[in-house]
Amino acid sequence: MTGKCAIAVIGVGQRGYAYVTMLQNHPQVELAALCDTSPERLKCFAQELGCTDTPLFHSVDELLAWGKFDAVIITTPDFTHKECAVKSFKAGKHVMLEKPMAPTVAESREIIAAARQSNKMLQIGFVLRCHPVFKGVKKELEAGTIGQLLSINCSESLRVMHGASYMRRWHRKSVNSGGFLLAKCSHDLDLMSDFTDSLPVRVSSFGGLNFFTPDKQKAPVCSKCPDENCRFRFKGEMVRMTPEDKLDPAAKLFDLCVFNADKDVVDNQQVLLEYANGVRGTFSLNLFAPVPKREWRLVGSCGYIDADTGKKEYTVSFSDGREGYTRHCEADNSSAHDGSDMIFLNEFVDNILSGHAPEADAAAGLTSTVIGNAIDKARLTGTVVTIAPEEYEF
Repeated sequence: MTGKCAIAVIGVGQRGYAYVTMLQNHPQVELAALCDTSPERLKCFAQELGCTDTPLFHSVDELLAWGKFDAVIITTPDFTHKECAVKSFKAGKHVMLEKPMAPTVAESREIIAAARQSNKMLQIGFVLRCHPVFKGVKKELEAGTIGQLLSINCSESLRVMHGASYMRRWHRKSVNSGGFLLAKCSHDLDLMSDFTDSLPVRVSSFGGLNFFTPDKQKAPVCSKCPDENCRFRFKGEMVRMTPEDKLDPAAKLFDLCVFNADKDVVDNQQVLLEYANGVRGTFSLNLFAPVPKREWRLVGSCGYIDADTGKKEYTVSFSDGREGYTRHCEADNSSAHDGSDMIFLNEFVDNILSGHAPEADAAAGLTSTVIGNAIDKARLTGTVVTIAPEEYEF
């Protein structure tokens, strides 16, 4: 699709930074503006990214009042998604919204209502739909390679410092994110629904905070802790810091001890899901992996598929006498998530210019939030939670 569109980025943290670097070199995009509530951060990263001539704004209201762009990419904290997205739609802008759509179903519905009223596009940041391994798995399922799909068993394993970062940042409070599982693993909830071509009707879950407990805390912040050999000591992981931040990370609690008492998220969780079409699924969250990866087994009536994002491959094994095979999926290291980010951004740009509807749409965003909220309800109440069909409707 030919043409060009102007895109502004709201939020210049780690994800915003990644998108800006891609937008700067995109042949069909004009990087229109950057917006962040921190003037210091905004100025610092504009200089670092070499876009000091790009208009800078310190509030969404100021950015939208200026309005010289077609679309926004919103990469702000989850609890700000509703406000940023609703205002952007009211200003007549297309929106790419980082996952999850919002911490709650009610907020998600408000975003969808604003999108519908504006008649502008909403694309939710489920970039793993573009991951080479999962794209390959989806093709195998669509081709009926393993027969009738019966179950999906999957897990996400985070490297140690990535998992620990959720214990010290704003994610540590469920009210900000909808819970650890929704904040981090809404990708997986989205893929499970996409692969089953169905929606969960019942979920149960067990999980808790079993390791990052306050009794292990030696100091409130890492920079003032006597244990210099602590493997969770903050070294700037998962946070884009300005020079001022680096001088005193404790001032903004960037180095808050991971064993703090000011959190309510889990550090491990197990989930069981039953879908409307009879497929059953499990999901396991692990924060202490030596190598980050997602591992999936999809079981069908004729065999199964084992997928491993760490190895960048999937293997098909048959139970009906056919010879199995392994497919290596080449990753593009030019962007994060094995190249998925750039593919996803290209789809967003193409959808703006062509008027096509995104695959990772409002329904996908709402669905993951409905499921994530139900999973945490099941965990907190110790019950099997039923999800009525109308909960997915909008």
